[in-house]
Amino acid sequence: MRDEIPASIPLAGVVAGLSAIGSIAQPGLAAIGLFAVASLALALRGGRTLVLFAFCSAIALLAGARAVRLHSVESAQLARVDHDRFAIVDAEVDRDWSKRGSAWMLRVERFHVDGIAIEQPLRIYARFEPPPIGLATHIRAEGFLRNGERGPTMSIKSPRLLTFSGAVRRSTPDGWNRLATHRIAQWAPGYPDAISLIDAVVLGRGERLSDAMRENFRSGGTYHLLVFSGLQISFAAALFAMLLRWIRAPHISDWLLLLFSFLAPLFIGNTASVSRAAMAIALYAISRLAGRPTSFENLWCLSAVIRLLLVPADLTDPGFHLTYAGSGALLFVGKAFATTRRRWIAYALAAEIVLAPLTLLHFHQVALGGSIATLAMTPIVFAILVVSALFCIAPFEPLLVLISWMHQLCEWINGLASSGTHFFAAPPLITVAIAACASLLALALLRGRTRAVVVALAMLLPSAASVVTHFSRQRVSGIELTALDIGQGDAILLRDPLATMLVDGGGRSEDTRFGESILLPLLVDRGVSRVDVVVLSHAHPDHCGGLPAVIEHLDVGEVWLSPRALRGECAQRILEATINRRVPIRLLINPKTRIVGSMQVTTLLPSHGFRRAPENNASVVLRIAGEGQRVLLTGDLEREGELDLLDSDLRATVLKVPHHGSRSSTIAPFLERIAPRVALISCGRDNLFHHPHDDVLERLAAAGVRTWRTDRDGTVTLRIQQGHLFVSSEIDTPP
Repeated sequence: MRDEIPASIPLAGVVAGLSAIGSIAQPGLAAIGLFAVASLALALRGGRTLVLFAFCSAIALLAGARAVRLHSVESAQLARVDHDRFAIVDAEVDRDWSKRGSAWMLRVERFHVDGIAIEQPLRIYARFEPPPIGLATHIRAEGFLRNGERGPTMSIKSPRLLTFSGAVRRSTPDGWNRLATHRIAQWAPGYPDAISLIDAVVLGRGERLSDAMRENFRSGGTYHLLVFSGLQISFAAALFAMLLRWIRAPHISDWLLLLFSFLAPLFIGNTASVSRAAMAIALYAISRLAGRPTSFENLWCLSAVIRLLLVPADLTDPGFHLTYAGSGALLFVGKAFATTRRRWIAYALAAEIVLAPLTLLHFHQVALGGSIATLAMTPIVFAILVVSALFCIAPFEPLLVLISWMHQLCEWINGLASSGTHFFAAPPLITVAIAACASLLALALLRGRTRAVVVALAMLLPSAASVVTHFSRQRVSGIELTALDIGQGDAILLRDPLATMLVDGGGRSEDTRFGESILLPLLVDRGVSRVDVVVLSHAHPDHCGGLPAVIEHLDVGEVWLSPRALRGECAQRILEATINRRVPIRLLINPKTRIVGSMQVTTLLPSHGFRRAPENNASVVLRIAGEGQRVLLTGDLEREGELDLLDSDLRATVLKVPHHGSRSSTIAPFLERIAPRVALISCGRDNLFHHPHDDVLERLAAAGVRTWRTDRDGTVTLRIQQGHLFVSSEIDTPP
């Protein structure tokens, strides 16, 4: 076991160096880097070990600094692109469109915009059914380009703004992949799920996986089984071993594995998961060819070092964390306690303990039993892989039927595992830093079961902190209103010691997982696990897009909505979610006052329909009274709807400005009737509509209203305690 220690020293050095340089772009990582450097420098013994650690740290600092510099240059270039006009993008394509609800998404790895080369992935969204890419190799698109926290995105408004050119070369590995995908789709169009599984597990192309299939595997914590990685490499290694046993040439297997590690990225595409898996098998083959066989623990450390030096951004990438933490849990924790009788139990518990804090950090949820489901499904998915490979060779329909049966078995197992999925607040960053540093120290200085125990205890710390943080934030004193920073949309959280209300749930038309990826984390980070009342002001995506996820994943008491102008895909998804979860619906037809906790909630509704902006003017308006103060929430009400409500009692201390501060809203008579002291505007940074409009801001300023905006101030929280207002803000979500 002595040869395990040196490989973990470079890994610790690289992590420390990248953490330190990461503080340039993310100040929160500074604590991780400084703590790691200081603790390891004190703990390590021996001059050679310390020099090795310092050398790897220096190399990582240089690699990280270069990556930060390149990213800053490209971000500055993207910032110069005019957001108010169509940008022209040219890119190579090696994937097809992926269906995302009512939208389609295409991902390209790099692109040119207005002649500027950008070495970052770009996601292209279309609200229409785009023309098939087929075997084309280049795309030219015109649309609005945005550079957000999740990277550049482009929205396409018409198929006329898309053109494809070029054709795949049949003499290249990626050409073989594209041709195979194209032919498989033509062979059996009547088995879409089976075909999408073949594409994912054999060809590494998951774009055809349906939303339902993705969600089923995600809910069970087994989605990683559909990603081309170690399972496929194990399959290839087994095939090579069988072949070489047959031809009695044992030494050729290492050369074949090395060749496979180079061909796999060329054939599948050099995605992060493929690159990590190929690198690991290449190192294994090289160690055997060099006559220096080593342990899997050493290979784990060395492959992580190389990957981080090549792609420093992986230090904060969820995929990198889950890949190496999952395999590390088996090698360093589960293996130490594995015996003949309890091997699988040891591996399952190790994976649960190590992966739980990372899934909480990145996804705010933990699937208890997900590792057990993974162990149960691995042989099934491996069987799907084998049968899928056979279908690629001999396309017979019975093979598709068999794949479909195995997929149904996987769905059943995922359904059982999803019952253990729970949402919690993310663990405090400092606890993750302590756990990471303690684990690195254990890998460098300890061995055997002692090391395994230290790693397990260290990883339990952020998980416990997450649970404690979640429950400590559940109770509030007084009435608390939070305008969540969700971008261009509305999501207002109202709480008091007795009840919780959520008014609207934001959303982006191109992001069908907005609720799971943005809204739910914001809610559970505040300790919200039950919502007594969900209110939908009107059925536009920027107000209702995230509500289906809230209804499906949290404990919801009832849903309030108006039947007026209730139409569209978003409304349909909400109705389906309420039916699936058996959540009662309260139709808002006439103005009425109801008690929710200690809050007096009055619904104000338009007296008739409107020809202009009928959905916006049909918005449900809420007047909420409590603790001697009033709050008026106005949805996307416009001028006509405001005039219709002038005869109502609108007086309020706090106004949620209608329609994100649009020029068509907040007319002077409406503002005078309310006479607010504080105004909240929920809108996105650099939004296409230029909300809030200068005229609205000037009217609010002239009326002496203090204005808070989510695009400028982030999430805004207003507390009402003993008749007093306290306002605070925090930047905690991406633009």
